[in-house]
Amino acid sequence: MPLTVNTNRLRSLICALFFCFILLPAYSQEADQFDINSLESILLESLPTQDRVIDDPEDFELLYDDLHIAEIFTTNDLKDLIDTQLDKVLEMEKEICTQMLESEELTATISTGTYSVSFEDAEWIKKGIYFTVAGLVRTMIDLTQEKDKETSEEI
Repeated sequence: MPLTVNTNRLRSLICALFFCFILLPAYSQEADQFDINSLESILLESLPTQDRVIDDPEDFELLYDDLHIAEIFTTNDLKDLIDTQLDKVLEMEKEICTQMLESEELTATISTGTYSVSFEDAEWIKKGIYFTVAGLVRTMIDLTQEKDKETSEEI
């Protein structure tokens, strides 16, 4: 009889642990996934938007797809991306705008590539703005993928 009681307690404990460590985190991640509408809200709350072009809904849909390709599915994944990459992207943007203002052709070449704008967009460059909201996030994704590529090449 005591063996049966201990066996039942052990089963109950295993079920509780299974629920807490396997099912609950999986449920939590599903509940924390963002959709296209919440993506826009999260970005507008998390990124500097003053004087910045806010993309149209189609651009956010494309960005949503890009984020999933980059395996960014949850709100926490997105916030981690922003927390780790935003300062770098804003520094890049500052460097791009500075070079463009010094260039007669509104071009800039930095470590990640060559950037250019049309003369109609010169006003944005004067304000220190090169990237749209979606452009900021795409650049963050690019920086993360470059870092991942460098890490895998070292191994």
